[in-house]
Amino acid sequence: MNDAGTDARSRPRPKVYLAHATENKPMVRPVAAYLMAQGIEVWLDEWDIGAGESLRQRMEAGLEGMTHFVVMLTPTALTKPWVAMEIDAAIIRKLGGESHFIPLLVGVRPKDLPIMLRTILGVSFDPASDADLKSLADRLWGVSARPALGPVPHHVRAAATAPPGWSAAAVAIARLMVTTSEHAMLRDPILNLAEIQASTELAEEDARLGVLELKYAGHLWAGAVRDNYAPECPMFAEFAAAFLPFNPSEDATAVAVRMVEGTKRVTDTKALAEDLGWEPRRMNCAICYLQQVGAIEQRHALANKPWRAVQLIRTDETLRFARSRS
Repeated sequence: MNDAGTDARSRPRPKVYLAHATENKPMVRPVAAYLMAQGIEVWLDEWDIGAGESLRQRMEAGLEGMTHFVVMLTPTALTKPWVAMEIDAAIIRKLGGESHFIPLLVGVRPKDLPIMLRTILGVSFDPASDADLKSLADRLWGVSARPALGPVPHHVRAAATAPPGWSAAAVAIARLMVTTSEHAMLRDPILNLAEIQASTELAEEDARLGVLELKYAGHLWAGAVRDNYAPECPMFAEFAAAFLPFNPSEDATAVAVRMVEGTKRVTDTKALAEDLGWEPRRMNCAICYLQQVGAIEQRHALANKPWRAVQLIRTDETLRFARSRS
């Protein structure tokens, strides 16, 4: 159960006027005592009207000071003119926004009530039930039965920062791939559908549709083993900026400018990354972007790792890209 407002210690205490038929006092007294034990001030006639005092004046004072009017509606109470008068006064205060009105239905059904009382939601109540007593006290303190509001799902949070035009499922999968990739290398990482579902909190159907969306766009590689997937270069180029602390588009510009400013046609990837102060994943995402726009050629070796290419080769497209960005 979730407390909908501020801490109960900082709230004003509820003040309850407990209306009832005299014949029902044996069941009313334990309810009043329970509420008092829960920190709820209760006005009860036999507690608050002394010998020689005016019944009407003391009852009016109790009604005026209450925050909640609680009436024990039993078959007997429904026949009592005095209870009806108390209810009339409470309804006027309710309509004026001065207090709350809580009818407790004890041995009666809503259809048994006078027509005006049927418009107010009553609570089926058993005075001997610990659960019903606790529920009443919680209601009086303003504690809501509404469950606590959970965090925004991973895939929805991801969609809020991702490039437009993609489904929330596709974005969630892309986020998973680029953030769990160690170096943004080829087949880094390879995840199966069950792992994708567990990490993204997507339903199986949504996960499959997200995978298809990315696969058909050229962003996902599908392995020979069923339901195994890995990010392709375009995924890093497009999604890394949304989920990693660098922007492949801006980094690609920096790489291209360095390449065209130098005298060499071939640039060593590791040396350039060290010069820029970048770790492999950042450099590799920039390479993915340059590859995606056709602005470089690459040389590979058997021992590439952790670099997507051991050397970057300047072309006319590299010059054109660098000049268009500078």
